[in-house]
Amino acid sequence: MLSNFAELFDAAVTLAYAVLGAGLVGTGVLVELRSVASLGGGDLVLGVWLAAMGVVAIAAGTMLFTDKVRARIGDA
Repeated sequence: MLSNFAELFDAAVTLAYAVLGAGLVGTGVLVELRSVASLGGGDLVLGVWLAAMGVVAIAAGTMLFTDKVRARIGDA
């Protein structure tokens, strides 16, 4: 299984990438919900800005997961 330090470190880095990716996607979803609330409350500028930042966070989390985590798991 994990026979040496290098494999353990690689597993820890993969887990860290997965947690960071999930955090980015979760944050993006929460920002999108806040965006909808801001738009519903009549604050157009803040709502649009939050919507854009939510899309960026979701895209960053998805790209991190597909580029780093999936590639590392596929090598196993």
